[in-house]
Amino acid sequence: MGRLTVKTLSVSISLALVLGLCAAPAHATVKCGGDPVYDPGADDPCHFTIPVSMPGAEATVYGRFYGSAATVREPSYLKDTADDGLDAYLWVRAVWRGETYEKQVAVASGPGAAVDAYSLFGSANAMYARVCVGAGTANCSPWRL
Repeated sequence: MGRLTVKTLSVSISLALVLGLCAAPAHATVKCGGDPVYDPGADDPCHFTIPVSMPGAEATVYGRFYGSAATVREPSYLKDTADDGLDAYLWVRAVWRGETYEKQVAVASGPGAAVDAYSLFGSANAMYARVCVGAGTANCSPWRL
């Protein structure tokens, strides 16, 4: 009788685990829907897009989380949209466990010039992007999530 109880318990636990997986919250098994915030429950790669612009520069960052690893991938680009003699810069910010990391990922020079942008990041909870006109970070768009 003890064996039957153990066997019954094993089957019951297995069934509960299977039912629990089937009844998990929707976010646990679906893609992130374009949100550049890491979802630790997502099993699939999470693709997101961050468009950002200001007078003189525009960019679109196409990114991906796979697990917590973040990537800026093709067809991300930066475009210099002004004939002002200033270069356009694309910056990306990654946040991981309260720490912030910023990286310049592309420079476009000359009116109408466009360049591809690509960069690898380690783990990140969220990704932000901004464009700047001119060297440094004094003339930039706000960070966009």
